[in-house]
Amino acid sequence: MPDIAENLELVRQRVARAAERAGRDPAAVTIVGVAKAFPPEAIVEARQAGLRHMAENRVQEAQAKRPALASLSGVTWHLVGHLQTNKVKPALDLFNIIQSMDSLRLAEMAWNCRRKT
Repeated sequence: MPDIAENLELVRQRVARAAERAGRDPAAVTIVGVAKAFPPEAIVEARQAGLRHMAENRVQEAQAKRPALASLSGVTWHLVGHLQTNKVKPALDLFNIIQSMDSLRLAEMAWNCRRKT
């Protein structure tokens, strides 16, 4: 497994340099680690290295990993992959942020699911 802490530090440095070139505050940039195909242990290691935002691109993959990560705290979970209509409800239960809401129909389904809870 790659050294996640070292890689994260390199990404933070690159983000800081890019933000400074753009006249932005580097602290205003959110780094989201995409855990696609990485095991739960890698996600734990990334959190221990200070990464607070994690993402999956598939609802099913998150469903499989999240039980092993139940004790992991301080994480904001993102869905970055396509959201299918039949996965709206589980996605709402798994993710804090859905980056890939790509239609009004999906947004309405999500809204209606949230209103029912």
